[in-house]
Amino acid sequence: MEKTFSVLNPFTDANGKTKFCITCGNKATKEALFIVGDGAILVEKYCDTCAEREIK
Repeated sequence: MEKTFSVLNPFTDANGKTKFCITCGNKATKEALFIVGDGAILVEKYCDTCAEREIK
């Protein structure tokens, strides 16, 4: 699946549920949106360090 980066937003825990970075497992602080085709959008959560690496 090819994903094209769209936008990076700050992420805060909602309803007390902690989310974790999909790359390293640390607490997520950023939410990245990727367009994957046919109008589908993939939402992935990252820590600050991994977000900078993934988006480049």
